[in-house]
Amino acid sequence: MTSTLACSWVVWFALLVGLISSVSTELLDDEQLMQVNGTHFDYIILGGGTAGLVVASRLSEDPNITVAVIEAGNFEKNNPNVTNTTGLGLAKNTRIDWQYESVPQVFGGNQSLIWSAGKGLGGSSLINGMTYIRPSKSQIDLWPSLGLELDWNRYFTASKKGEHFRPPASNISVLGAAYQNSSHGYAGPLDTCINPHIIGGDIHDIFNSTFKKLGIPPRSDFCGGDLRGFGIQDVTVDQIADVREDAARAYYYPFMNRKNLVVMVNTTATRILWSLSPQNRPNGNANGNAVASAAEVVSHQNGRVSTIYADREIVLSAGAIRSPAILEHSGVGNPAVLSRQSIDVKIALPSVGENFQDQTVITILASTVQESPPGFPPFVAHASLHDLFGTETTSVYNTTLAKLPQYADAIISAQHNGVAGSNANASIVQQHLLKTQLDLLFESKMPASEIAPIALGKAIGCVFWPLQPFSRGSVHINSTDRTVQPTIDAQFFRIDFDGQLSVATARFVRKFLTTPPLSAIVNASSLVPGFATVPEDATDAQWLDWIKTSSQYQPNYHHLGTCAMLPRDKGGVVDNDFRVYGTANVRVVDLSVVPLQVAGHSTALLYGIAEWATQKMRSQHT
Repeated sequence: MTSTLACSWVVWFALLVGLISSVSTELLDDEQLMQVNGTHFDYIILGGGTAGLVVASRLSEDPNITVAVIEAGNFEKNNPNVTNTTGLGLAKNTRIDWQYESVPQVFGGNQSLIWSAGKGLGGSSLINGMTYIRPSKSQIDLWPSLGLELDWNRYFTASKKGEHFRPPASNISVLGAAYQNSSHGYAGPLDTCINPHIIGGDIHDIFNSTFKKLGIPPRSDFCGGDLRGFGIQDVTVDQIADVREDAARAYYYPFMNRKNLVVMVNTTATRILWSLSPQNRPNGNANGNAVASAAEVVSHQNGRVSTIYADREIVLSAGAIRSPAILEHSGVGNPAVLSRQSIDVKIALPSVGENFQDQTVITILASTVQESPPGFPPFVAHASLHDLFGTETTSVYNTTLAKLPQYADAIISAQHNGVAGSNANASIVQQHLLKTQLDLLFESKMPASEIAPIALGKAIGCVFWPLQPFSRGSVHINSTDRTVQPTIDAQFFRIDFDGQLSVATARFVRKFLTTPPLSAIVNASSLVPGFATVPEDATDAQWLDWIKTSSQYQPNYHHLGTCAMLPRDKGGVVDNDFRVYGTANVRVVDLSVVPLQVAGHSTALLYGIAEWATQKMRSQHT
């Protein structure tokens, strides 16, 4: 796109260079905001989180391209709650956590839940558990059957490009740490490793032997696309500096002196502005697609509103909760949703904000007769549908398959005219998506649930979550105030297969805790839930009642899907180029584009997707 600067390029560049040090490193004051207001950049990235910083860093490698990043949070490079490599969850519920609250989950015990998401330069990579596990190869290789271009080979290549894996030292190799050389990249900006502070003693061997008795094999590496098994996870940690390797530390701080890269912190992106025709409708390009001209941003210091212009593209990278909200405030979404807030419809795209998916985290606890050594708990196991249901697996598959039309109709009925608003065959579309998930669970080695046994002090907590929820929720705006958090409804447990899989995993986990050699160090009378609460022969209904009402289940913060990359008539919001349907120059690069939940951990998935997206963007502007 040709620049439309009112001032000469030389004058503009001088202004930009003068702003770099102040805008990139501190809170914007009135004078700086006045300078930024009306400034042009080639690319504006709305959200300085995990994906946004990958895109910004890679695009700005070209010194002839200017990039601005708008981030609502601040710099957190020296925040001890972020940098600590042994404490988990230290930054949760602090000022750098958005703490989004859902509506009561009608099908999940009527609880309102909190979704954590990082608010700071680096996004959720600042506050997550640092786990780095890539998704299942079989799952990503099915994406092309849904209409996606991205497959495992493309993802894996892009993901390894960004990774700098450091093999474990001998002192932790003897504790069970292992890896496969071919599963990693070694020259990228993102440091990964096996946490050097992993827990010592014989706990790894005890867990490993117990899982073996239950049919779960050992696995030396979870980053090569095969996940079933028990082993030690990788983490995003700078092993040399012994600090968390968040996205800012990997993709921004080493490059923050680039003269063509500007980061504006403590500044919220509120909406996209469009190049308008005389009829006050978005101007289109040669294909009739709407052209975004600018982003509206608000300073947290004084509420000043500024407009920043994009001469090429605007990239939404605000996450699966905020990205659809920004689109809706910009007039892109379901007309029924927008009309309630009296927002003029620029692009009717009913699937915006739909397809919200996350996993439910449940914990079973017990005290132990011996104290575990101090250290980071790195253990993880992935169990397949066959591991969990055994001889009943085929029956479970057939019963679930027969219910897919019912499940699809339930999903559609919960939507704000989502897919149904863009496709008369919405039920068939949803059934196809659900069958894709079901077949994958039944026919492949892809795990159905993840189990993380955590030994701390004189206790063991087995945290687990089914990996492929069938329930779908939504995220939508509820106010014309663009700073108000959107309404989140995950619809947890709306589809009964989710409850069935949760129950099967809970049974498996309690069996794990009562199977030798682990049972020798577990106080069986201390189990939560104990056998008095949920008997050995408890029905599915008894287990599910405990899960919904007493387990204090939580979301896994792996939320995704609300701007799905799918064909438009199948509920898609973005195409294979990450471009929002109906627009010429607006892309979404974050977890909201992922159409179905994945095994593995979302951070590892996202880094690879962001690298892939940036490759496509650069190739299309050469």
